[in-house]
Amino acid sequence: MPRYGIVTDLNRCTGCMTCVIACKEENLTGPRVWWRKILEMENETYEHITYVPYACMQCDTPACIEACPEEAIYKRPDGIVLIDQNKCTGCRDCIRACPYGVITINPSNDYFAEKLPYQKDADPYRVQQPGKSSKCTFCYHLVDQGQEPRCVQACPSQVLTFGDLDDPKSPIRAKLWESKQLLASYGTNPKVSYIAPRNMPKQLEKRVVDNPYMER
Repeated sequence: MPRYGIVTDLNRCTGCMTCVIACKEENLTGPRVWWRKILEMENETYEHITYVPYACMQCDTPACIEACPEEAIYKRPDGIVLIDQNKCTGCRDCIRACPYGVITINPSNDYFAEKLPYQKDADPYRVQQPGKSSKCTFCYHLVDQGQEPRCVQACPSQVLTFGDLDDPKSPIRAKLWESKQLLASYGTNPKVSYIAPRNMPKQLEKRVVDNPYMER
């Protein structure tokens, strides 16, 4: 059984937001809901901005699963962490438990007063129930078809490398050794890691701890 993850190469990201828009289009998330964000990290010394693609870390030991009183959050055998919105009551315990601030509550309103034609017969993965918790799903519906998550497919700069972390022949394994996990000391063992400029991981960790729910 594979154990899926993503290595994100910050040296390649231009902040173009293509992955953000692709995610939103693929999953039909509501207003103010961004399962994927691009954070901007400034380096005043070198007058340089590093762009950081940021989403659910798909942890091996997710704090959100332990926190959920309804057992609405679960981890598949392949490591993908999902939220069952039919079980979720919107209590927000998972939001408070997640150290990365990547879980959100679906809004009660949509972009338009009436559903558009493509929303009326939408596949289950594209139906986001109001008042329920939601987050990045690694596009499990595509993974189950042998495809990569939509953000990985859409990125023009090949920033995101998706694959089986336990397969020594997979492309992600070739990059895993030079990547770092965020907040590794928290014990969640995230399966999303970063190849970053020197000292950037520490700067990014500080930003996440200080303000995990920032938009940019």
